[in-house]
Amino acid sequence: MLHLSNTKYNAVGLLPEHSMALPEREPAADELPIIKALHEIWTAEPTESTWEVFAEEVTYTRPDGSIVTGIQAVRDLVSFFDQRNPSKQLQQRILLTPAMLSQSTLVLDHAMPAMPDESTSDAVTALQSLVVVRRRASDGLVTSISEEEGHKKAIAPLAARAAAAQNFNSPTDKMVSPCTSKLNLAKKKHFNKAKPTTLFASQSAVRPHSGLSSELRPSQ
Repeated sequence: MLHLSNTKYNAVGLLPEHSMALPEREPAADELPIIKALHEIWTAEPTESTWEVFAEEVTYTRPDGSIVTGIQAVRDLVSFFDQRNPSKQLQQRILLTPAMLSQSTLVLDHAMPAMPDESTSDAVTALQSLVVVRRRASDGLVTSISEEEGHKKAIAPLAARAAAAQNFNSPTDKMVSPCTSKLNLAKKKHFNKAKPTTLFASQSAVRPHSGLSSELRPSQ
């Protein structure tokens, strides 16, 4: 069941206004290639070296909540990023990773012009996204990326998935176990069995007990 309270929190477990207010930090040396690769992808200018920081099974959760799986599928999204950001302008801020997340998690704020053809300095932050990058502990490769526009969790796809889950019909829904089948048959036989129409005989039909001697019987 999808609780409405769960839809308020984004990928870092915070409200949008709180994650936007996270302080910036300096990137670690091993994070620099990942930050560079993300910049190249979001500006639709990747090179072959861009993909070296990603694991083969990497997933990307798009702003609409849909998920792309596999390095090749992510590479195929270059046209998607090109359409979103034809100006190829991107402002990256590396944010302090919240304490509830692994410290290997990379949290960024990406800002792109919403209207590149008419962009001004005030329009740079018009399209602001929360980007969360998770890495594999063994080799540091990126295993998942999620993006949430406005730092807000995508609600509509989640609601649709919840509704689909509630309406899911399993092939075994109409199957009956042998024990249940036997029990139902026994109940059916019991309820179909003929029942007496009169539970107690009338008082006039009561006869004296044959075991009483003639001496003990009341005289007529």
